[in-house]
Amino acid sequence: MKCSICGCNQVKEIYNGELKTGLLTGWTSKKYSVFQCEKCKTEWNEAYKDLDIDAFYESAEYRTRIENDISPEAYCAKYDKEVLDKLSMTGTGIFRNRTVADIGCGGGSFIDFIKGVAAKTIAIEPSEIYREGLRKKGHTVFAYAENALDEFAESVDVITSFDVIEHVESPYKFIEDAYKLCTKGGQIIIGTPTDYPVLRKMLGEVFDRFIFQVQHPWVLSDEAMLLMAQKAGFKNVRIEYKQKYGLGNLLSWLLDSTPRGDIKYDFIEESVNEAYKKSMSKKDLCEYIILYAEK
Repeated sequence: MKCSICGCNQVKEIYNGELKTGLLTGWTSKKYSVFQCEKCKTEWNEAYKDLDIDAFYESAEYRTRIENDISPEAYCAKYDKEVLDKLSMTGTGIFRNRTVADIGCGGGSFIDFIKGVAAKTIAIEPSEIYREGLRKKGHTVFAYAENALDEFAESVDVITSFDVIEHVESPYKFIEDAYKLCTKGGQIIIGTPTDYPVLRKMLGEVFDRFIFQVQHPWVLSDEAMLLMAQKAGFKNVRIEYKQKYGLGNLLSWLLDSTPRGDIKYDFIEESVNEAYKKSMSKKDLCEYIILYAEK
């Protein structure tokens, strides 16, 4: 077996067991192997081979697995609160009078806010549940990035994508399509979860059963993200590390061995949380990485 990201044949099995099928719906009935490339540290499972992956992400079933209410209104009510966090990754000075595409935009929480200053907004989202609402809000809408190439090849100034690349069948094609959409001098900002190195080290198989999921075929490393962007032709490629969750989340996992979100404890001052997050960033131990690159 070879790693499809870097081509290395030094691949090892790091997990064999049930995979999580969604935030609400438990685990698969059969066991799957999870592999890791010893060179680029990419981790992946091949459960997607049992699915028509495009049809899966276009379906209501997928959204039902990870959300209780799959309406566009419920999506925005849940994710509007994350817009400021995303803007902290992108900055606010790159969107005005630009053509901006958000790949895997869901119900549109982030791209809706960008529409206020951008010249044109392109909402790329496989779920028709959301595409109809995105059209009504004035975005130009496509199911996949490759579908936008006839109209927007080499003409998009800024491409953003958060928590999407780990879902797709081919992460490299995802980045390659972004490159084809980008205008010369255009830029991409792509965020994805890491393998949560601290929690995995402290919780072992307990955490493995949470992180390895059917809808997340990939856990992409910083090395893998850099390699794919450079291979696609991007320049000025860099990675930043972001610790989203505070110390309360770590303590909650140690206490309950189950996800409970960004738990706050009265005895943890916010200054302690911020110090913890900065420490994780300095040591490259964060649960989130962001790829920045230019064409």
